[in-house]
Amino acid sequence: MSSNHVALDLTSPIPLYHQVAVVLRQRIAEQTYTPDAPIPSESELCGEFGVSRATIRQAVGELVAAKLLARGRGRGTVVLPDADQVLGQHFRGSLADLLTETRRAKAVSIEVERDATLPPRIATLLGLEGLTGTVVRRRRTMDGDPFAYTINYMPPAIGELLTRQDLRKGSLLWLLIQRGVPLTHATQSIRAQGCDPGVSEHLGVAPGSPVLFVERLVFEKDAEPVELVQSWYRGDAYEYTVSLELNDSEQRELYSALA
Repeated sequence: MSSNHVALDLTSPIPLYHQVAVVLRQRIAEQTYTPDAPIPSESELCGEFGVSRATIRQAVGELVAAKLLARGRGRGTVVLPDADQVLGQHFRGSLADLLTETRRAKAVSIEVERDATLPPRIATLLGLEGLTGTVVRRRRTMDGDPFAYTINYMPPAIGELLTRQDLRKGSLLWLLIQRGVPLTHATQSIRAQGCDPGVSEHLGVAPGSPVLFVERLVFEKDAEPVELVQSWYRGDAYEYTVSLELNDSEQRELYSALA
C-alpha cells in the first residue's frame, strides 16, 4: 500500500469522493488491495488523500455499492473476492483503447433516425451546411449489466453506411472502419452531472444519481468529423486515466521559470 500523499484535482468538475473512489478502484484492480484483506482505515486514507472522513466514507460507499468492497465489524472494510469481475470500462487516453473497450459493450436497444434535425451546435461541429443528419440512440451493456446510454450524431453520408442490424452486431466505430472510414483521432470532454429522468431509466439508476457525461468528436483523415457522440455512463462503471508527461523543452521552460 502506498504511503505517499495523493494529490486530487481541486479544479475538476468530478467530485473529490469520486476521484478517491477511482484511485481505490484501480488499486483493487491491480490487487494492491488484495481480496479478502482490509483496505487502510478511514484515518489513513484521510491522511493520504488530504480530505475529510465524510469524503472517504462517500468514496468507500460508492465501491461498496459497486460490490467491490464490504464493510464488516471487527475487520474494517475488505475487498470482496470477486471484485475483479465487477463491471467496468477503463481507458488510458488513446483511440486504440477506445476501440478495444467498445468492442466489449453490447447494444440492447437501438434506434436509428435518418434525415433527423440536429441541434445547431452539433451540426456546426460536424461541419454540416444544414441541420440534417443521422441520429443513433443506444442503451449499452457491459458483461450483461447496464452501462451507458449513447446518442450518436453523424453526417448523412456516414449514417448511410450503417444499419440497425449492423449496430446489433458490433460497435459503431468498428463498423465505420470496416466500411472504409479511416479514423485518425478524437477530442473528448468528460464531466460529472446528475442523471435526468430520461437517461436514468436507460441506466437503471435513480434520477439525480451521479453519472459521467462524455462528449466525443471523432475525425477521419484531413480532419473531417465523422460523428459526435454523447454518452451518459453509470458513475460506478467508468474510469478514465491519462498519462501526463513533460517533454524536454517543457521541462526546461518550467525549471527556468521556477529558478
